[in-house]
Amino acid sequence: MSKKLASEQVVLSAPMSFHGSAVRIWRITDRDGAMKWLLGLIALLLIFFVWWVVVAWYLIFGILLVPYRLIRRGSRQRKMENLRHRELLKAVEK
Repeated sequence: MSKKLASEQVVLSAPMSFHGSAVRIWRITDRDGAMKWLLGLIALLLIFFVWWVVVAWYLIFGILLVPYRLIRRGSRQRKMENLRHRELLKAVEK
């Protein structure tokens, strides 16, 4: 397994979105061997449960929080861009 760069580990999707929650939970499967299968099954169960929570979240707060989610996404994008910039500077130094 190759080591990921810091910018590759940043998740832009919101934690209370389907994609964002799934990616964050799926990170627990970054192991080798038989443990990956067990953690994969656990991750799938967690994703199933969390997606029901996300559905409830959208039904209750979805429309009210659109502006907030857009602002937070911009913040996460800037964080990833800054990490990429630092990685590029490190690569140029070497």
